[in-house]
Amino acid sequence: MGKLIKFDHVNEHGDFEKILSHFGIDYQKSGTQLRCLCQLHDDTNPSLSIALEAIGDTKRNTWYCFGCKNSGSIIDFAAHVEGCDLRSAAELVAEVSGCSLAPARSGKSKSKSKKTAKGSEKAQAGKKGQNRGNPRSADKNAGKAPSRQPDDASDAETGNPPLRFALTLDQEHPYAIDRLGAQTVAAFGVGVCDPASRSMMAGRCCVPIHNLAGELIGYAGRYLGDDPNQPKWLMPPGFEKRRVLFNAHRVWGSLHVVLVEGFFDAIHLHTLGIPAVACIGTAVSEEQVSLLGELGVRRVTVLFDEDDEGQAAAERVVPALARAVFVRLGSLPVGCDPDEAERETLMEQARAVW
Repeated sequence: MGKLIKFDHVNEHGDFEKILSHFGIDYQKSGTQLRCLCQLHDDTNPSLSIALEAIGDTKRNTWYCFGCKNSGSIIDFAAHVEGCDLRSAAELVAEVSGCSLAPARSGKSKSKSKKTAKGSEKAQAGKKGQNRGNPRSADKNAGKAPSRQPDDASDAETGNPPLRFALTLDQEHPYAIDRLGAQTVAAFGVGVCDPASRSMMAGRCCVPIHNLAGELIGYAGRYLGDDPNQPKWLMPPGFEKRRVLFNAHRVWGSLHVVLVEGFFDAIHLHTLGIPAVACIGTAVSEEQVSLLGELGVRRVTVLFDEDDEGQAAAERVVPALARAVFVRLGSLPVGCDPDEAERETLMEQARAVW
């Protein structure tokens, strides 16, 4: 179980001046107000205002940019600059500020919380038992988008909370345009993060990642340089990719999907009208299999890269999927990746007869 974090508590007790100093951001102070350059856009005249104390409707430790009109809490600010999820940002704020992640609790309230938690666990277990592990039930609802509220989070997805900020990306960067095309770049929100940004994604081509409800939960950054020591893809600290199927929120109701390894693979197939999701790697987790069930998927074609590593991984993935859905192993020309394959070849795989 992860650390208990009370976001309101961290927001209230965080030290904004220490956070700015931690990131090396210069600021001006006037009473209980701070001013600095906004990190969300190309700011040359300090337009970000920070409230150190509550004033009227403005809460303590909140910020507002008069340039880009964005706003948020101290945790939101740290998450953007660090390029991480909110839990990691809260831990960073607490560590730098010297405050706790949650208020101290008395032994009495702690005992009460344990009883409440146990009761909640039993109730949740009962609910799960009613809906899981029944293939016939899944078949009956296949092809229909499950009725879930936009802010619902499935058990498989918990651990990657929605972000409260969005990176400013250059969607006209030559790499993004040449790789995907202008229309696809705009549709998927792909772009290159400013190399001068303080974000960990600076200079990388970023792909937004969403949960089943379509909420932004993170970015994956593709390295564009030639340093062999840099990871090809970078994920935010603490991001649990085993709980995510990239592009899943765009394939609701599809009986058949193509499972690929990477982001660009899934994007390429999707632009051809082929429902596709990426497992973000060469393995499939139990959580990802559960997500396929929530989507109503009944058949999966595994289409990994046509190299030794990709094919070996595909053969391991097929049995894992076969316990929940009908699955077949697709094929491409030797040495070909799904995002490089010809349209006719991919359409042939998508039309495969079962």
